[in-house]
Amino acid sequence: MKIFKKGIQSHLINAIFYLGLLIFSTNSLFAGETVEILGGPEDVNIRLLAVLNKLDPDFYADEKTQGFVYRYRNKWNNPYDFNIYVGKVGKTSPDSIIRIESPRRGQEKMWKQIMEQELLQKPPHESAVPLSEKYHIVSQGLNLITPMASVGYNSWNSPLFTNRDTFVSMSIYLLCDLILAGGAYLYAQENLPKKNIYDNMLNVKGPGSVWESPNAVGIFAALAVTRAVRVFDAWEDTAAHNKTAQFGWSFKF
Repeated sequence: MKIFKKGIQSHLINAIFYLGLLIFSTNSLFAGETVEILGGPEDVNIRLLAVLNKLDPDFYADEKTQGFVYRYRNKWNNPYDFNIYVGKVGKTSPDSIIRIESPRRGQEKMWKQIMEQELLQKPPHESAVPLSEKYHIVSQGLNLITPMASVGYNSWNSPLFTNRDTFVSMSIYLLCDLILAGGAYLYAQENLPKKNIYDNMLNVKGPGSVWESPNAVGIFAALAVTRAVRVFDAWEDTAAHNKTAQFGWSFKF
């Protein structure tokens, strides 16, 4: 039994280590996307505000512009997640620049394609396709099974995710499940009643499996944590996708 327990602990630690290493190696600092537009920052800012208000008015101007002229950030109830800056390309240049940053590379690329189509009137790429609606009930239902399935559904044919974004999100949820549920399982296993010498002599039945112990509820409670977190993320992913889809833009994935 002790060898079996050590085996579980060893596999759990190895899985957490390798998943953490993979996530760290793929989750680099925000790269950002930029769009150059002819016109001064004030003119470009007015046109940008029209696009932002068109999608979702829940954003605000941040005074910390990081050297740019304007900066806009999403509010907590905005399903999008962005930092958008407006500034001049150079002191003597007639062009302005819009810089988009987001925790997800997919959102950066999505915003760039929207800006190009809206502000530059640039036609979408020849391989770009319009978006189809996604459903909250499907995303939330898959989340009850596993958060990774919900991420997979929301990322499929959605400009909000790149392949890297999908991999990182799935890996994080898997890692959290391994840590929380794995830890709860080991705790329940360690606290199973132990048979003493008299129980062995009288051939008394053992304590049973972990799932029959009172501490088994902790395993299900641990699994519920990641699903509770994903409820909000799934709502954001679906809402942002559907808001983008309703305007008829086409996107290259």
